[in-house]
Amino acid sequence: MANSAGESSPEERERGGYLREVWAELRKTVWPTWPELRQMTGVVIVTVILLGVFLGLLDFGLTATLAPLYTTTPVPTATATPSTGATPAVSPTPSATVSPSASPLPSASPTK
Repeated sequence: MANSAGESSPEERERGGYLREVWAELRKTVWPTWPELRQMTGVVIVTVILLGVFLGLLDFGLTATLAPLYTTTPVPTATATPSTGATPAVSPTPSATVSPSASPLPSASPTK
């Protein structure tokens, strides 16, 4: 049943009390002046720049230090070269040549 006497529910009183308390706490807050705000903002910007430079240098140093552990150097292979200066008859790397008429798949047409 609704209150006809204009009384509010406990939830409404609690909500209104909460908002009054929030407003009262905000009125107690000491806000910085414009010069203080500019000074604090400058401190934050300088701190961020210095931290960025420090982390960048740390990253560069660790990368340079640990890179040799993760990179592989090619192992030199011994290749036989004729002492006469002639070119070898067999190429050291096999090359696969495919003729244009050769088909890797069998023909689908039946043969008689």
